[in-house]
Amino acid sequence: MQSSLTLGRVREIEVKLHPTFGLVVLYVFFNWGSEAAGLGAIAAIAFGLVLITLVFGCVLLHELGHSFMAMHYGIRVHDVTLSVIGGVARIEHFPAKPRTEALIALAGPAVNLAIMVALFPLILLYGVVQGFDSPRDYIDRIFSISPGGLLLALFYANTLIMLFNLLPAFPMDGGRVLRAGLSAIVGRETGTRTAVLVAQALAVLMAIVSLIWLHSLTAALIALFVVIMAQAEGRVVRLEAAMRRLRVGQYALWDMGGIPPHQPLTYALRGGPRDVAVTDGGQVVGMLWRHQVLNALQGGGAGVRVADVMDPEVVTANVDESVYDVQQRMNRLNCWAIPVVEDGQYRGIFTADRFVHVYHQIAPFPVGAQQLADVTRAIRQWIREWSR
Repeated sequence: MQSSLTLGRVREIEVKLHPTFGLVVLYVFFNWGSEAAGLGAIAAIAFGLVLITLVFGCVLLHELGHSFMAMHYGIRVHDVTLSVIGGVARIEHFPAKPRTEALIALAGPAVNLAIMVALFPLILLYGVVQGFDSPRDYIDRIFSISPGGLLLALFYANTLIMLFNLLPAFPMDGGRVLRAGLSAIVGRETGTRTAVLVAQALAVLMAIVSLIWLHSLTAALIALFVVIMAQAEGRVVRLEAAMRRLRVGQYALWDMGGIPPHQPLTYALRGGPRDVAVTDGGQVVGMLWRHQVLNALQGGGAGVRVADVMDPEVVTANVDESVYDVQQRMNRLNCWAIPVVEDGQYRGIFTADRFVHVYHQIAPFPVGAQQLADVTRAIRQWIREWSR
């Protein structure tokens, strides 16, 4: 998301604003500005801007709830992005342990519940001051341009955010909680498959109700989004399961056994510039990164040995480790290659290119426009059948 505007950092998590957020501002002017004229319109627009700012502040807190819980379990969080459709916390990966996944998923709605609890006494006090006699009095004042209306609207928004996210359908938090519960009983892959079917069934039901009874195209589009995201989640977990079954030793490149540390740096260019393991007596003693070689040779490189520029802080992978675990480690280390060893002896190097090769072997047909069109046609067919 290079085009997103960075607002700042919260505990090393970048908070970004997507360009589509501008549509929210336009909505405020259209929705509140058209209700009055003159100073009344200015007051209404100001109210709308304050409300939207507070609501998206709650969305941000929701996503930070997920993020902080993930960080508590040692999972890296890249950033949180706010857009016209809400917020997204870019968590490196969801844990395989069902309990941990459920806690991370529930942390977001728990934040909204905490906000509602904090607002409740203030709303009751507002009702006492205004002389409200029934819940209907509170409902009638939602979105009224007043401090009380702001409190009620904020309470209402947090209620919707919490309940919507607790729906047992991917990509909502409730879908992850459902998957976590099922995974504890039948395993992650089967649990995900079941949760995906539940999500798609709910989405189809939502689409039918939206189009036939509510006549809401927006809700139907949300249902389509749920179907697509549920399918994507199922596909990701199938790929993950397949990569967990593959051993990294099967895909490591021998690469001439690495390069000795006493060799001239120019020796590393044989076969072209690349990341190379530095080995001594069959053992890995460092890594020679491609950019290190090119930078050193730009200055001439005469008399420079491999040992002079190699990275001695090397992390290795064992031949029996899964491709998935090794790829996750490479992501955490932000490296493009990792030496593979067996009983301390160098057995080859596993690179990002090799991972792409593995990926295409187990997933030769990525989800694309054709699959998206197939999903859309299937939904239309389901709606036609249900409406007969």
